[in-house]
Amino acid sequence: MRINLPKTVEFIIDTIYENGYEAFIVGGCVRDFILGISPNDYDIATSANPEKILNIFSDFKTITNGIKHGTVGIIIDDNIYEITTYRIESEYEDNRRPKEVKFTKNIIEDLKRRDFTINAMAYNYKVGLIDEFGGIEDVNQNLIRTVGNPDERFNEDGLRIIRAIRFSSKLGFKIEEYTLNSIYNNSKLIKNISKERITDEFNKIMLSKYPEKINLLYRTKIFKYLSIYDDFNQNEYDYLSKNLPILTKCNDKIEDRLLLLEYLIANRGINNINKQYEQLNDYKINIQPNNIVNKLKYSNKITDYCNNLIEYMFIQEETMDKVEIKKILNKIGRKKLINILMLKKIYYKNMLDISDKAMYFNKCDLVDECINKINNVEKNKECYTIRGLEIDGNEIIKLGYSGSEIGIKLNYLLEKVIENPDLNNKKNLINMVK
Repeated sequence: MRINLPKTVEFIIDTIYENGYEAFIVGGCVRDFILGISPNDYDIATSANPEKILNIFSDFKTITNGIKHGTVGIIIDDNIYEITTYRIESEYEDNRRPKEVKFTKNIIEDLKRRDFTINAMAYNYKVGLIDEFGGIEDVNQNLIRTVGNPDERFNEDGLRIIRAIRFSSKLGFKIEEYTLNSIYNNSKLIKNISKERITDEFNKIMLSKYPEKINLLYRTKIFKYLSIYDDFNQNEYDYLSKNLPILTKCNDKIEDRLLLLEYLIANRGINNINKQYEQLNDYKINIQPNNIVNKLKYSNKITDYCNNLIEYMFIQEETMDKVEIKKILNKIGRKKLINILMLKKIYYKNMLDISDKAMYFNKCDLVDECINKINNVEKNKECYTIRGLEIDGNEIIKLGYSGSEIGIKLNYLLEKVIENPDLNNKKNLINMVK
């Protein structure tokens, strides 16, 4: 087997060999080559210790903040190449990190400590492919399988539990039976992992080619131990699992996929669109406090986006006249409202469990009409914010108002102008609040 490596990677490997040591590309980049995917980066493993690597590449800029774990970064042509010494990891602490890192001269020992067989292969053009643990076979069979005993691998690092699901979602692979059973039996280990690390893996699942693999987080009780969506019954879970593939129709902004997921969850098992709104209060009381953005580690911006906009996902397009549209525009702005309507259209076009397909497509037409109304509001420069009024707070003060009265009067005027745009001239507005 021959892999055509970038010239810089071959240069690094050749240079290390010229100095009497081994070097291989390892892990995900080997897997990706086998799958016909161009790797984003290249991890290089070597028998040379970090100090030797620093000496060998002394003419290049280096990064040494990972040196205690055996990793040195070499900067060539503004790209960083991480070179890590073969290592054997001892007993792990708290299912997160090894107590100590020991170096070895044996590439097989280094590969043995890795998580999954598809990530435990090494290659260079001098030796060829090293596949001691059946990685090629598992790639060909589309399987995620741990290297060795799955219970041991997951107890070493509890994050591997969710990483298995992440690789399954990225590649569309099935998780091998014993590995999946071990995930189920060890899912409580996820409680020992930082919310930041879990959130990072979860985002990768959400943005993957197969985001429906999220259902494995429920099936294996990972969500249970994170106290996420702990109020589902089997019918609701089946409904959600069936419809998760529509997430791939969404753009690749994590906040929009999260919002669409929340909308799916809020509507779980309700086929009649006209009854969806009845779910909102139940969602806010029983589900939202335990949703993903509240239980994991998201920025305030993303958390607020999902929690505050979910109610606007329940707008009924058939009642959205221009007045209603302008009221919503005043609250959330054009960009967010357009995003919501596009998410609703995705929902209508791609739902699988529906009783009246014609009604769903009619809903899509109504969404388009709403977007046209928004565009007309913008085109006609119709006022929907206080800033758009032909009068400001200074004029209100001149009329003798002060304090909170100023805001009250401006909001009153805005309400009237939203209903009748022709009122938005200075003379009319002053007369209305005299």
